Amino acid sequence: MWGAGLLNGLWITMRNLLRGPITVKYPHEKLDLPERARWAVAPKRFEDGSPRCTACMTCVRVCPDHILSLEVETREDKSKHIVRFDYEIGACMMCGLCVEACPFDAIEMSHEYELAVTDPKGLRRTLLADVDAASAAKHREEKPKAEGAAGEAGERADG
Repeated sequence: MWGAGLLNGLWITMRNLLRGPITVKYPHEKLDLPERARWAVAPKRFEDGSPRCTACMTCVRVCPDHILSLEVETREDKSKHIVRFDYEIGACMMCGLCVEACPFDAIEMSHEYELAVTDPKGLRRTLLADVDAASAAKHREEKPKAEGAAGEAGERADG
């Protein structure tokens, strides 16, 4: 019994010695993150480059850390203008509740994981500034385009 444990331990040691290195030379090599990895919040845009955000404030209200701030001006024609959409990355716990709550799919959890900064001012990011908010009509008009592109991609995978 004593010998079997010793042989088993030596077998595990030899197996790990012959396996080779499993580390990554970080600054020069980077790991591919899984698709579901959650890091910093980033705004999404339409194909024309305009932001998808409608300034509905849902993400700001649902954030448990209160790290999102959105300044909005409502114009005379009832359209909204985003003055500033800020994000405190240093206080974010990367829970993703803001992304899940967004009814217009306007923000996402990015795959950016190099978040360290030397200056504390770098922990506050401006996601959007001085842009017109998207309208619900723009989202309705983009939805068939997105569904058509997804359908074509599915047909190509099947065919």
